[in-house]
Amino acid sequence: MSEGARSKRFKFSSILKVLFALALLAWVANGLDWRDKLELWAVPQVASLRTLEAPGSLEGNWREEALAFRFSKEQTLGPEWPETAIAAQAADTPLAIERRTEGGPGYDWRPGMPRVFLDLQGHGLAFAMASLIAGLLCGVTRWWRILALAGCPTSWWTTLRLAFLGVFFNLVMPGLTGGDLPKAVLAVREHPDRRADALATVVIDRMVGLWALVLVATGIIWSIGGGFQPLKIPSLAVSIGVTVGMFFVLSPGPRRALGIDRLLEKLPQGQRLKKLEESATLFQNKPFELILALLLSSGNHFAVIAAVYAIGDAFGASLEFSAYVGIVPVANLISAIPISPSGWGVGEAAFKQLFLMMGSTAALGVAVSLTYRLCNLFLGLLGGLSLLFPGGAEVRREARKISESSESGG
Repeated sequence: MSEGARSKRFKFSSILKVLFALALLAWVANGLDWRDKLELWAVPQVASLRTLEAPGSLEGNWREEALAFRFSKEQTLGPEWPETAIAAQAADTPLAIERRTEGGPGYDWRPGMPRVFLDLQGHGLAFAMASLIAGLLCGVTRWWRILALAGCPTSWWTTLRLAFLGVFFNLVMPGLTGGDLPKAVLAVREHPDRRADALATVVIDRMVGLWALVLVATGIIWSIGGGFQPLKIPSLAVSIGVTVGMFFVLSPGPRRALGIDRLLEKLPQGQRLKKLEESATLFQNKPFELILALLLSSGNHFAVIAAVYAIGDAFGASLEFSAYVGIVPVANLISAIPISPSGWGVGEAAFKQLFLMMGSTAALGVAVSLTYRLCNLFLGLLGGLSLLFPGGAEVRREARKISESSESGG
C-alpha cells in the first residue's frame, strides 16, 4: 500500500472514530436530566406502588436531607400529588421538603447536570489530581523497568518526561489511545540502535497494564457481587481470554508450537515483526519482574479509583468507596476499546450505566467521567509545558516529526 493510501486510510479511520465519539456523547447527553426533578414515592392516593416526578429547580444544598423545591409550570401536577405541592406550584413558591427514608414513602430529588457542576466542591479535585499523579508514577516506574529488561536502559526522569509527553501528544493528536504512538516514537529516538526493542517496550507496557486492569476488574466484580452480578461471567471470560493471550505473547514455547515464527516471516515487514516478537520474551525466566509489573499496574489502577472516588465525593455522590472499586476498573476497561479517540463517549456511557446500576444517577456518573477526563487533560498540559522551556527545542522538533509521522500513517 502506498504512503498516500495509508495516509488517507488513517485520516478516514480517525474521522470515523471522532464521529462515533460525538454520536455516542450526543446519545448519552440525550438520556440525562438537564433539569432538577422532584420525585414522589409510594403515592398514598394510588393503589399500586409507583413514583411520580416533576421538573423544577432545587433551592439549597441538594446533598442535605432537607431543602426547598420550586416547581416548573411546564407540567401541571395531578391530583395524586399532595395539596401542599399543588398549592406551591399554583402560587409559584418553593415547597419545603425532607428526603424520604430509604424504602419508605415521601419525597426524593435528582439534580440536573447544571446543578451537579454548579455545586461541585473543589476540595476533592486536589486529592484527585494527587492520586492521578501517583498512578502515573506507578506506570512510569513499570515502563522504566521494562525498558531496562529490553536492553534499553533509560533514567527514571527521562522515562517520566517521555510518559508526560506521550500524554500531552495524546491531547493534540486525535485518534491516539493513551499516547502510545508518541511514546513509541520518542522511545525509539532515545535508543536508535535498538529500535525494535524500544518499540516493543511500549507495546508490552500497554499490554501488561490492560492485563492487570482485566484481572483487577474481574476480582472486584466477583468479590463485590451485588449490582455487578450480571458482569461476573463476561468478566471471567475476558480475564481468561486475556491471560491465555498474554501467555502466548510472553512465552516462546507456545508460539513455536503453533508455528507463529514461520507465519511472521511470510508477512509483509516480516523481519521487523519477528524482531518485535522476539522482544516480547523479555519476562522469560524473570517472574519477579512480571509480578512487579502487575503490582505497579494494580497500584496505578487503585490510584485512579481513589481519584475518581474523590471526584464523585466532590460532586456529592453518595456511593461508598467499594462501589468505585467496582465501577472504575470496569468503566476504564470498556473505555480502552479503541473505537473512539481516547475513549470519549464510550467512557461516559459506561460511567452512566454503572452509576445507575449502583443506585446513583446518570447525571452524576457522566459528570464524574467528564471531570476525570479533564483532570487527565490537565496532566497532559503539564507534560506540554516542557515544550516551552529554553531546553525544549529538541523536544519541539520531536513533536513536529511525530505529527508528520501520524499524518502520513507511518
